[in-house]
Amino acid sequence: MTKENNGDPKQQYCDILVLLFCGTTGLNNSNLLGSDESDVVIIAWQLIDVNVNKTGDIHYIYVKPSVERSQDHAETTGITDELLEEAPPFSEAIKQFEQTLRYELNDQKRTCSFTLCTDGQCHVRQVLMPTAVRNESLLPEFFYSFFDLKKEFQKCINRKTSNDADKPDIQSSTSVENMLDLLKVEIDDLGTFGVDQVRKMSSIVQVLLSDEYSHVFSVPERIIGNFVTKPGCNTNELVSDETVVRARGLPWQASDHDVARFFKGLNIARGGVALVLNNQGRRNGEALVRFASEDERELALLRHKHHMGNRYIEVYRATGDEFLKVAAGTSSEASDFLSKKGDGIVRIRGLPFTATSQDITTFFGEDIPVAHGEEGVLFVKYSDGKFTGDAFVLFENEHTAAKALTKHKETLGTRYVEIFKSTAAEVQQVLTRYNISGNVQNMTSKPLYQVFNFPGQSVPLSAPGGLTVQQAAPGALRNYIRLRGMPYVAKAADITQFLGQLATEVVPNNIHFVVNAQGRPSGDAFVQMITVDSASKACLDVSKGGCHKKHMGTRYVEVFQCSYDDMQIVMMGGTLNRNGTIPPPGMLEQQRIPVQTPTLPQPPGQLQFTTIPTQPATLSTPPSAAPQYYITPQGVYLVQPAALGHHAQHIDLMQQQATAAPTARFLSYPQLVQNVQMPTLLPPQPLQQMQTEVVKFACGDYPTMSASIY
Repeated sequence: MTKENNGDPKQQYCDILVLLFCGTTGLNNSNLLGSDESDVVIIAWQLIDVNVNKTGDIHYIYVKPSVERSQDHAETTGITDELLEEAPPFSEAIKQFEQTLRYELNDQKRTCSFTLCTDGQCHVRQVLMPTAVRNESLLPEFFYSFFDLKKEFQKCINRKTSNDADKPDIQSSTSVENMLDLLKVEIDDLGTFGVDQVRKMSSIVQVLLSDEYSHVFSVPERIIGNFVTKPGCNTNELVSDETVVRARGLPWQASDHDVARFFKGLNIARGGVALVLNNQGRRNGEALVRFASEDERELALLRHKHHMGNRYIEVYRATGDEFLKVAAGTSSEASDFLSKKGDGIVRIRGLPFTATSQDITTFFGEDIPVAHGEEGVLFVKYSDGKFTGDAFVLFENEHTAAKALTKHKETLGTRYVEIFKSTAAEVQQVLTRYNISGNVQNMTSKPLYQVFNFPGQSVPLSAPGGLTVQQAAPGALRNYIRLRGMPYVAKAADITQFLGQLATEVVPNNIHFVVNAQGRPSGDAFVQMITVDSASKACLDVSKGGCHKKHMGTRYVEVFQCSYDDMQIVMMGGTLNRNGTIPPPGMLEQQRIPVQTPTLPQPPGQLQFTTIPTQPATLSTPPSAAPQYYITPQGVYLVQPAALGHHAQHIDLMQQQATAAPTARFLSYPQLVQNVQMPTLLPPQPLQQMQTEVVKFACGDYPTMSASIY
């Protein structure tokens, strides 16, 4: 409860200051309070009338923590386990605090306004607000406005000593003890944790209100209660690097409101949460968050490894440019959609290609009304105008959007649809990604996934006697299987164990792990089988003797039958499931990626060749005059043509000649991983980038070189 002073610096903002202290089971330093996500154990407070500079009694309430505290804490604070065992939980303690506070205010026998005053920002922003979120309780409205004693002290001293030559350097992190020293005030401790801190704060405030200092508490700190999702920002907006963080490790279903709740107590800029999408348009567990001030960003960094549900969230510094790349889009259609009134957005996936806006509004019905009717539906399309099966739907508020999630996996037409919470930034990212506005480069210009047969992860299995690998037109044979949903730490040995008896029908050295654009395992792999029948058997449900939905470790894995071409479509950003493939944006279904197959013969019992998905090489000089990169499971051999004959038939012979050649270089894969200097045409690069560059050699990007893969 406050009174209006219209920002008048000469008028007190309120009649009563409530000096508030919160103690926790962890760090109780005023600048680090709450950074360890500890529970509140005590709330202490005292009233002071700013008009007559008179204090009331000191009150305190113990709060029962949700977890056991350390023995050191009991010894340091003097709060016994018996006191905490009988104390109320957090939500009840807040109710008692409010009741006692209002009862004492009524004793003033006059109408008066009040505002909290704390030693720094952390008591309210970092302790009470996050604790309320964890306990799913609501704080009274007066907690959203408070005075920071550190800042008030700094303003008061700076104003009083503005003309002094020996002006003291007052920092906003100044402790209560330092303030007392500067004011030359001595306070004896009573030995009661919480009460002593309030007594010291009270002495400081009384000195600031005295005639000598005549300080006015005029402009309090404010906490924004409701996060505003939109509109977001545009590409021309200037975003300070000192206001942005990157949150990593979010649950995949987390929305921008969930992120805002994680940072509860810190003011996030309007539209300041941007969930990051991967190259397939799905959330990658990261978000860029823009705060209203630098101070709040610094407090956000103290929430590193705090929890959202059962997951801890990492918080790092980020830049304004990084935020703009995610939050600001170039799609005018997305901007028009987001400009409509409505605070709740959901994303629908798996729609029939014939679905209309009316079908979607009818699907949600009258109980879950779509904002603006059919105009509240935005379909996502490829750059050629084809429907992707996704749509965004706008609702009036978050409550209605939450009700829309109850329709998840219900049937619309002949297909069940998936429904997820969404954000304004996601709308911009998805529509920009699919080239709605025509300003984004065709998505097929760069593969979204790369498939590598990592050294040490291939399994040199021997084909069963009498069996040979089926041959067909390049890429057309459906003798591949795709494993989806594997543990990220899965190795080739895990796959062979997963396949069981079918592992004997895997083409040797043809287990391919898929990594994402950041070079991390995606949980997917492609495996080439000897025959189409063996691939079909592997895709049967586990109840029918196959491997589909069989467990690998603690996760069940989906198995799909596919071809080499299907694998390439996935690499380029397309989608593969049991119903077939959906090509990436801008790529027609009939387009095939030519395949170059090594022509060097292979002796029996040696490793199979790994084909390179690329255009045929065009060499400006005959192959016999070009240096060769020989890629083997052991490493990379760079050999000049004069040192190695081109008639080498065996890996052993090639290695012997390469080792004996004075101009030959051998680089093991561990060396590549450590970024050992490569020849002048190749700067130091990680393993997967090195392999990509070798593919470029085969493509003819470096016409004086060629590559052979063993």
